[in-house]
Amino acid sequence: MTSQLVMFCMAFLVWGVQGHGPDYAQSCENRTWTLDGGDLEVMSWHIHYMENVSDFARFREEFTAHFRHLFPANGSAFGTHCPFGPNYGSTTYPHMCSVHESLCRGSCSSPGNCTVSASSMCPFSAPQDHFSIPVQHVSEAWDFAQKIQGSVSLMLHAITGCMRDDHFKRIKWLPLPGQPAPFIENDGLGFPCNRPGTGCNDSAVEPNGPPQCGCTNDLPHTDPSQSCKNCIPMLVGAGQSDAFVLSCTDAPLKAFYGVRGLNLHSGELKCGNMFRALDLQVPPNITHRRVTEGAYYVLVMLSIPGVSSSSKMLAQGGLTGQWIVGNIASADLRAGNFEHAMTVSPYSPPDNKAGTVTSVLLLFEQPAGPIEFQLPTSLAGDATTGEAWDPDSWNYRGFLRRHGVGTSPLATNWFAAYPSDVRR
Repeated sequence: MTSQLVMFCMAFLVWGVQGHGPDYAQSCENRTWTLDGGDLEVMSWHIHYMENVSDFARFREEFTAHFRHLFPANGSAFGTHCPFGPNYGSTTYPHMCSVHESLCRGSCSSPGNCTVSASSMCPFSAPQDHFSIPVQHVSEAWDFAQKIQGSVSLMLHAITGCMRDDHFKRIKWLPLPGQPAPFIENDGLGFPCNRPGTGCNDSAVEPNGPPQCGCTNDLPHTDPSQSCKNCIPMLVGAGQSDAFVLSCTDAPLKAFYGVRGLNLHSGELKCGNMFRALDLQVPPNITHRRVTEGAYYVLVMLSIPGVSSSSKMLAQGGLTGQWIVGNIASADLRAGNFEHAMTVSPYSPPDNKAGTVTSVLLLFEQPAGPIEFQLPTSLAGDATTGEAWDPDSWNYRGFLRRHGVGTSPLATNWFAAYPSDVRR
């Protein structure tokens, strides 16, 4: 199995370099992944350990200890847990992490605390927990999981955005010797996201709620219009070497919109939660405490179009500049006061008519102090950086390089905005 996974991953990478990517607008019905010659790209993998709850803690601890260098660094706000729920998928989250589905059938919310729930929304027939694994580490992770199997059943599956088939067609079971494999209940109707390349952050949409991204009814897995409204594109810039990062740093950038409400409409950004577009007409309050005294910072806010946006935007990565603020002094960043900073590009709220839009906040340190920022004006771009102020697709890395700012953010956060008339 290990050699097969290596070949699969190599084929996946070759396909990506050729520039292919998922078609977000299509149904998941009768689709195949790149590893079988199709066009569904694997965003990440899950390794589930199931059935024998008395051995869960041992398996989790051995796996985590062996791959500790690939889990979030010590001091992470999330520890070894994932900063998202079980329905998230991204090519760019760099760490292995542990997913605990506290309201899913037979889950373990903490070591030694395993319960069996009667929730009809959980598709698994047996107690289980699982790890989220980046694509580049799946072969070694699956190989080691088999070595320490003990008395748990194991399951490996891909995350492509077509969740039903990911748990039926694209799956590898390793049950206990002489025992049948567990099974998926309800014909896979417990999965909220069934559009290629999509996912959702259950933890942010409805904290401590069921793993359904806020959509509590069963959704037909073949009809993309019935995918939960909180499912958004996770595979951005597919097939591009400069693909965009859609994840939070270990210490996320603090951001708060001046809106109040319940569940979906919380004012605080929580690494993937949802807002109504009409609630976001003024910029959020931004703070970050891990700063260098006397240093200056630049904040870049980008939007990524959703499934209803034009094919040009999706094909180009679809990054649009919404807000750029530079020369933010360290003391002002800690206080959330941008009065003395330089507004390079004014805040542009999400368009309520544009469908679901994902917005990302990126904070960078300016290594040489204050900068006289300039925006490019030519759609042709710069010959050196490839930068162009194209409203459909802006190369923000070129902008940062031209001003002497590195392209590795100090802190990030992200959220999604959907039209206020959307129902589900």
